[in-house]
Amino acid sequence: MIMTHIFTCILFVLMCGTSHADVTVSLTTGVHSYPANGIIRYNQLIEGNLIPNYNFATGIYTVPPLGNGRHLVSVTMMSGLVPAHLTLRKNGLGIKVWLFTGTPWEMATQTIFMILADGDRISVHMQNVGSSLFDVYNTFTVVKL
Repeated sequence: MIMTHIFTCILFVLMCGTSHADVTVSLTTGVHSYPANGIIRYNQLIEGNLIPNYNFATGIYTVPPLGNGRHLVSVTMMSGLVPAHLTLRKNGLGIKVWLFTGTPWEMATQTIFMILADGDRISVHMQNVGSSLFDVYNTFTVVKL
């Protein structure tokens, strides 16, 4: 498990010289509750272009015109006091990956490679009822390669 996290960090460092981070968003301080299948609405910009393609009101990242191609998408979560399941979805349909935390304050990360076209929408969804995410430890990043 530690090797997976180390590999992910090395991959991000190597990519920095040949790619640009389109957007990284996070949650603000505190506990954030969501309904089942609710979209996570990250509400804090950590880094991004002057006009980020992430919509804070909807929680959806939209690939901009001429933005099609290879992307690296990463989601990191920290649950509150109960287990939580998140999913990463493309165009609101198919689930690309799942994230799960069991014990309180546990963390999970998924980073995947995706081929995206102009107008594709990427979002993170809470899968189970009564779950919450805790604090600024929850991030969502889209990197165009």
